Amino acid sequence: MSSTGKALFLVYATLLSIIGLFASEMYVPALGAIQGYFHSDAAKVGLSLSIYMAGFAVAQLFYGAVSDQVGRKPPLLMGLSLFLVGTLGCVFAGSIESFLAFRLVQSLGVGAAYVLWQPMVFDLFQGDEVQRLFARLMAVGSLSPALAPMLGGYMTQTLGWHSVFWLITVLTGVLLAWTALGYRESLSLDARQPFSGSKLLRQYLGFLQSRFFLGFAGAIACGIATYFVFLTMLPLVLSGLGYPPKLIGMMYLPLVIAFIIGTELGRRWHPSLGDQGSCKLGAGLGLAGAALLLVNSVLGVSSHWQLVPPAMLLTLGNGFLVPTGTAYLIKCHADRAGACASAVGFLVALMAFASTLFASLTVDRVGVFAMTGTMVLFALIMNASLYWGRGADRAAIATP
Repeated sequence: MSSTGKALFLVYATLLSIIGLFASEMYVPALGAIQGYFHSDAAKVGLSLSIYMAGFAVAQLFYGAVSDQVGRKPPLLMGLSLFLVGTLGCVFAGSIESFLAFRLVQSLGVGAAYVLWQPMVFDLFQGDEVQRLFARLMAVGSLSPALAPMLGGYMTQTLGWHSVFWLITVLTGVLLAWTALGYRESLSLDARQPFSGSKLLRQYLGFLQSRFFLGFAGAIACGIATYFVFLTMLPLVLSGLGYPPKLIGMMYLPLVIAFIIGTELGRRWHPSLGDQGSCKLGAGLGLAGAALLLVNSVLGVSSHWQLVPPAMLLTLGNGFLVPTGTAYLIKCHADRAGACASAVGFLVALMAFASTLFASLTVDRVGVFAMTGTMVLFALIMNASLYWGRGADRAAIATP
């Protein structure tokens, strides 16, 4: 692939990787405005987040596995079209019930974009370049949780909450046109498999029976879950300390910087550390960061300085673990790369949902310990899962 073609693919894959996160994070500052617009209660409006995450998790299981059998382009076109319909539906929704229904349609479509850029990388590139591209794409993608809420808040304040969904509509339209006209199918005919529902089921059963896959995928999912707990709970903790919303929003930028540094160091050190060594280092750094947060909460939290630096250590570790671990798993399942990406994505969404739900349900009773205790719990599971997976025999992975 020429340097121009590679650069264009990186832009395309970056848009695919962030569009789903934009749709989940960008409208969060507009929740209050949406509640007022539909004259609804906070519980129903908040349900739009849960519905989106649930649909997003389940839909991923379909797109990746099907793409191994029919190619990447057809399911991607279908998913983006669904996402476009759902986004426009949110714009024109006349009630909170229809808004929630279209959020579900959104989530069922966007799983294609989030999953399929990963096997595309394996279709088009080889060797160490795959790990480098994963690191770069995930580093750029990490900007979304920090920048999307800030952009969404500004747009909501100046243009109204509908403008957030109009922007997502434009981005989706660009991606849909690019996919239809500019993306040449990356999975060769020889690599495709006849469509079979039973074979798809056997693939996922094979992952469930693989100690190696569950160990590494579980570690990746728990690493991301600890990060999401911090993202979700930090505003509650800092607002209780009297921090204004604008200042709270700025606290996410150091985390993004730490993740980017981690991915860059992981890319540079990968030749010497290897796949498993990079994952082990990342998981260890994550546990150290979570433990420091717990210690600071025991001592008493009075400033963001007791929270953000340890969280940066955790996200630095994720920079080693997540890109390398994901690329490693898909590389080891190259004959079913799409299904592997789907399975990892499902576990990530599931763990993110479980961890944030657990922290949210306990915050009224234990305060900041709901955040730090949950993070330590999932960081311990992350390291145990990785240790369990590293002891498995890769050759024993079940084949469809």
